[in-house]
Amino acid sequence: MAPQRPDAPLPNMRRYHPVRTAFRFILILIMILIIAGCVTASIMTVYIINTLDSSDSIVLEDVKLSFSTIIYAQDKESGEYKEIQTVQSDENRIWASYDEIPQAMKDAAVAVEDKRFWKHSGIDFRRTIGAAINYLNPFSSESYGGSTITQQVVKNVTNDRDDSVERKVREIFRAINLEKNYSKDQILEVYLNTIALGNGQNGVGSAAQFYFGKNISDLTPAECASIIAITQNPSKWDPFRHPENNKDRREDVLYFMSQQSRPDGTPMLSQEEYEDALSQTLDFKAEEYKEQLDVVQSWFIDTVYEEVLNDLVEKANYTKAGAWDALKSGGFRIYTTMDIELQDYLEEVYTKPETFPPVRNAVYPESAFVILGDGGEIKAIVGSNREKEGARLFNRATSAVRHPGSTIKPLASYAPALDSDLIYWSMIWEDSPIQLDPHNPNSLYPVNFYHSYLGNITITEAIQRSTNTIPVKLVQLLTPRVSFNFLRDKLGFKSLVEQEIINGQVFSDVDLAPMALGAMTGGVTPLEMAGGYQIFSNGGLYYEPHSYTKVLDSEGNVILDNKIIPQRAISPETAGVMNKLLQQVTNSAPGTGVRAKLSNFPVAGKTGTSDNDYNQWFIGVTPYYVGVCWLGYDEMETINYSGLVYPPPTIWKNVMQPIHNKLPPKDFTFSGDIVQKIYCRESGLLAGPECTQTAYGWYKASSLPPECTKHGGESDMPQNSGDHWDWFFGDDDEDD
Repeated sequence: MAPQRPDAPLPNMRRYHPVRTAFRFILILIMILIIAGCVTASIMTVYIINTLDSSDSIVLEDVKLSFSTIIYAQDKESGEYKEIQTVQSDENRIWASYDEIPQAMKDAAVAVEDKRFWKHSGIDFRRTIGAAINYLNPFSSESYGGSTITQQVVKNVTNDRDDSVERKVREIFRAINLEKNYSKDQILEVYLNTIALGNGQNGVGSAAQFYFGKNISDLTPAECASIIAITQNPSKWDPFRHPENNKDRREDVLYFMSQQSRPDGTPMLSQEEYEDALSQTLDFKAEEYKEQLDVVQSWFIDTVYEEVLNDLVEKANYTKAGAWDALKSGGFRIYTTMDIELQDYLEEVYTKPETFPPVRNAVYPESAFVILGDGGEIKAIVGSNREKEGARLFNRATSAVRHPGSTIKPLASYAPALDSDLIYWSMIWEDSPIQLDPHNPNSLYPVNFYHSYLGNITITEAIQRSTNTIPVKLVQLLTPRVSFNFLRDKLGFKSLVEQEIINGQVFSDVDLAPMALGAMTGGVTPLEMAGGYQIFSNGGLYYEPHSYTKVLDSEGNVILDNKIIPQRAISPETAGVMNKLLQQVTNSAPGTGVRAKLSNFPVAGKTGTSDNDYNQWFIGVTPYYVGVCWLGYDEMETINYSGLVYPPPTIWKNVMQPIHNKLPPKDFTFSGDIVQKIYCRESGLLAGPECTQTAYGWYKASSLPPECTKHGGESDMPQNSGDHWDWFFGDDDEDD
């Protein structure tokens, strides 16, 4: 074997070529990338197939969003319902249809958020690639968004917001799916109703009301641009907190609009429109905003809240928590019975010291007032005579259960007795006590507030003087059970106690004192009393007192229909005579309510005081309204007015006289057959030709007393003490 040269290559050794090596490396890298790409593509293919499955498609009609609840009241002049309050929550939204939204608002959104919106199919690949490059190698200090309007709709309605790549891919294909199933108009409508616009406002409808106090359709291009300017950074471009920032951004939006065209080629803003929008000074409702930071809503709104919440639970099968969530964010439309002018007036007048006569207490009593229509509609209501400092406070008009005193007498004794033909206008009764225990001569009951007994007096005088003895005898005759059932079943009283054990002692309102004199276990509310007294103005019908007529959901479906069906409580004839009887309380002495007499309208009313002057009342009925005034302390304390006027009738007149000064003349109308007759004041019977002391009275035509013969022959004068009814019912024993 020949010897090898020292510089000869070794066997099996390859020469090193740098170019060839680099090429091979690149080739291998490409092969690796292709393999990785194939694997990734396979994974993506599977994911896409799953993503594009119909089960993952977004059905916009099924998306559950939060909407602001709006409360309405009817304008008396126009008859139209107007918004009086939007229920504020953490997410307020008023849906605006595509046709309601101004073209300038649509243009502004497209101009700054997605200028190729009308051309792409859900994804703007130029923006997506730019966002990806910026993510890997940032070239912009600002957040570079790759999302189209369609993608933002996906994010808003699914609330799928994590920062993962998987979420972004999922969003892309959901957006493609969305564009397949919905039109551009539909997608833009959803976008404009779901974007966050600061201060808890979601969607342009709510923002228009919040920032400008306008309906969405009334906004100018500059106002539209101002709202759209908020979108990307609601804190930085908040028009209340940073008005200059909002102005700068608004001008940018208007510029972008002036540089872009709509799908039909027309400019979003002409040069003239652009200049006009730049020059407009915007009127932001900043003061209203500040007021909303510490919400103080009216007593009426408090009342509506409680009634709607209660009815959602009782009538619509909501839970208590669900009812409250629905009220705040269900987009309800609540139509109330409020008289806007009357409610504003009542809230104002009831905090003025001059409305309330003086008392001798160190701290003035609390007071509540209700104004009811004769169909049960709450027109105005206040739960205190102090300045209101919050929302959903304790409302004494609807929730303070207190003894009604003598105001219960027309409801529980006189009305059912008259309806049963047991009494009439001029019937003579003996003002004297009864003996509760026949074996105890000291068990005489009750005592009159005037601390004496007057003997024989007419029913009219008994009501005028607020005599205690005669209602007790009437309830004894009717039985407490009949009176109790009448209040509960016919007049809707819910506060009555059938039987309750307190500290081992049995209490019940089925008794003489509760039914005749108002000394109940708990008591009644001013609203319940207003509901009871309406029967004396509307012909004997009971309508449940109510603060709203209907509640609609965000799509206009009826959730609660509060159409009240009246219930016959007493006959029209009884209602008419009772109205006339109660007018005697305010017309002249000895009526206890003469200070409530109005100068231009009749008033049928009744005073009432509970034991120790803990509660004082006046309830008055006019041809227009039922008004209830209650005065008392939250913790039992005597109202000391010694030497001063009894306050409630004066308070009532101070409130009601200015209201009635603005109303056209009107008298009570009576549907029943009642007649006016002359009666003998000595016998209480219809006056005969020999009767010299006479007066006029009102009677049910179907139940007239006989003619008096006392002065022309043998007396047939009835002597009724509550125990002697032979004359009225007839008796075969002529010697009795």
